[in-house]
Amino acid sequence: MIKKSDNAELGSASPILLISIGIITGIIFWGGFNTFMEYTNSYEFCTSCHEMNVVKEEYDQSAHAHNPSGVPAICSDCHVPKPWSAKLVRKIKATSELYHWALGTIDTPEKFENHRLALAQNVWRNMEENDSRECRNCHTNETMVMKKQTPMAQKMHKRLLEGEATCINCHKGIAHNLPNMEKLYAEMESEYQTEALGSQLTNKAVVILPEVNMAANPDGKGKLAALYGGTPLSVIKQEGDWVQVASEGWDREEGSQIFIDFNRAVILAKMSFDGMDRIEKLESKLEPEYELTWNRIKLTGWVPRSALGPNEEKFWNYVTDLYDLDCNLCHKTFPRDKWIMFDWRNNLKEMRRYTKMSQEQLRLVSNWVLRGARNDSEAD
Repeated sequence: MIKKSDNAELGSASPILLISIGIITGIIFWGGFNTFMEYTNSYEFCTSCHEMNVVKEEYDQSAHAHNPSGVPAICSDCHVPKPWSAKLVRKIKATSELYHWALGTIDTPEKFENHRLALAQNVWRNMEENDSRECRNCHTNETMVMKKQTPMAQKMHKRLLEGEATCINCHKGIAHNLPNMEKLYAEMESEYQTEALGSQLTNKAVVILPEVNMAANPDGKGKLAALYGGTPLSVIKQEGDWVQVASEGWDREEGSQIFIDFNRAVILAKMSFDGMDRIEKLESKLEPEYELTWNRIKLTGWVPRSALGPNEEKFWNYVTDLYDLDCNLCHKTFPRDKWIMFDWRNNLKEMRRYTKMSQEQLRLVSNWVLRGARNDSEAD
C-alpha cells in the first residue's frame, strides 16, 4: 500500500523526470538534425544527383579540387555559410532545388547549359551581397603576401582592400566553366535587331549597326559619311529599302568628323569630301581654352532601312546589357563618369583581350561608354 507521502515524492519527481526526458530527447533530436545538416554538406551528398555531373567534372579540373598545397575546397565551402543561422536559411532556400529536380529542369547537359547563366548569376549576386563571405573563410586580407602577386593582381587586390570590390567581382569561373557568352551575345543581337526591324519608323531613328554608310542617293551611290552605332537621326521619308535621314552634330575647325556635342569629342560620324561639301552650318561657337571654332552642322542623305531602329532608348539598353554582362565577368562594372575619355579609351584598349564580345559589339559598347565619360578637360 502506497502511502500519501510516497505519492508526494513521486509527484515532486515527475517534473524533474519530464525535464530530463525532454533534455535527452532534445539532445538526440538536435544531434540527429545537426548530423543530417552536416551530411548534406558533404561532397558525396552534393554530387549524388546526376544533375551535378556537369559541374562535378568541371570542379575536378579546378584549383579548388587539386592544387600544389593539397588543400581542397568542396562544394559546401563555397556555397554554404558557416554561421549556423545563415546556414539554416540557405538549407531552407535549397528546398526549391528539390522542386526543380522533380521537374527535371537541368537533368541533361543541354538543359544545364541553357540555364547556366541564370544559375551562375544567382551565385554571383549572393556572393556580392555578402561580400564574398565564403571565399573569406579561407582567403583573408591579412594573410595575402602582395609582393608575391603579379602586378595586375596587386592592382586589383588594392581595390579589394579599399572596399571598392569583392572577391567574386574578379574571380568568376574559378571552379566551374563560365557560360557561353559569345552564343548569348549573338542571341541578344539577333533578338534586338529582329525587334528593331519589325517596328515602324516614326520621325526619329537610331543607327543600330556598328557602322553604316550614308549615301547621296536612295540607290546607295555617292558616299557622304560613315555613321556610327547609336547616332540619332531625323527621318524625312522612306523609299523602298532606303530611308532619307538628317544627322545633326558638331564639327571642329570644319574637319571631317561629326561630334556628339560642342567641345565633346565623341564621334557620331566621319564625312567624305562630298559629305563635307553638302553640310548645312547651323551655328558656330569658339572653344576658349584652345581657341577652336566648333560648328553645329546638319547632313542629309540616305541609309538602308536595315541599319535603323525606331527607339534610341531600347538600343542603348541593349548595349548597356552587353557592357554589364561582359565586363562583370572579370570585375565590377564602373559608372561611365568615373574616368575622363582619355582614360576610358586606354582602359578599353587594355581590356580588349578579355572580352567575349565581337569587335562590332565592342565598338558599340565603347561608343556608349565614351558618351557618358567626363570630358578630358574635366580631369582632376
